Amino acid sequence: MLGKLIKYDLMADWKKYSALYAATLLVSIMLAVTIEISEKMTNNRFLELMEIVFASVFMVLISAILILTIAFTVMRFYNNVMKDEGYLTHTLPVHTWQIMLSKLISSYIWFLSAVIVGCICIGLSAGKPLEVFRVIIDGLNNMMDSDRQSFAILAAMVILSPFFLLSHIYFCFALGNLSSSRKMGTSVLAFFGINIAENILSAFAIEYITLVDLQKAENIMYLTLAASFLFAVGYFFAAERIFAKKLNLE
Repeated sequence: MLGKLIKYDLMADWKKYSALYAATLLVSIMLAVTIEISEKMTNNRFLELMEIVFASVFMVLISAILILTIAFTVMRFYNNVMKDEGYLTHTLPVHTWQIMLSKLISSYIWFLSAVIVGCICIGLSAGKPLEVFRVIIDGLNNMMDSDRQSFAILAAMVILSPFFLLSHIYFCFALGNLSSSRKMGTSVLAFFGINIAENILSAFAIEYITLVDLQKAENIMYLTLAASFLFAVGYFFAAERIFAKKLNLE
C-alpha cells in the first residue's frame, strides 16, 4: 500500500514539476545557442541583449527549482493531510505513518530529480550537458581520498538534510493542527520558535564541549549529525502520533 501512496503523490504533482523542468531546459538551451551565435557574430547588440535576458531568466529558474520543490512538497503535505483532502486521505485503509512516509519518500524523489535537472541545465547552458556531473564526481573523489571521515559526514548531512527539514515541518504542521483556528499561522510560529530553540541549544552544547575538552571539539560534526538525526526522528514520530490521535480537520 505504501507503494500506491507514493505513486499517487507523484502523479498528483508531476505536471507542476514537468512544467518547471521543461521551462528551465528550454531556457538553458536557448542561452547556450545565443552564446554560441554571439561568439561568431561579435558586436551584435541584439544578441548581447538576448544573452543577458536568457542568462537572467535562467538564473531565476535554477534558483526556483529548489525553492519551488520545497514549496510544492510542503503544500502537498498541508493540503493532502490537513485541508479538505484530509477527509479522504485519513479514511484510506493505511496507517498514519505510511501516509507521512509516502510524502517523505516522494519528496526525496522530487528533490533528486530537481538536482539532476538543475545540473543538466547548468551544463547545457555552457554547451556541456554532463560537465557538472563530472566536476561533482571529481570533487567527491578528491575529498574522499583526502579525508574519508569528513566526506562521510558531508555525504550523510546532504542525504539526510531533506529528512531534517521535512520532519521539522511535519511536526510544526502537527502542532498547528492542534489549533482550533489559524493553523498555518500557528505552524509558521512553531517552525521559527523550534528553530531558534534548536540553534540556542546547539550553541550552548558546542560551547560546553569545547570548554570541557578541546580534543572533543573534533567530534562536534559527529555529534551535530547524530543530534540532528535524533531530533528529526523524534519530530517525525511525534507528528505521526498527533495526526493519528489528535487529528483536527475543522
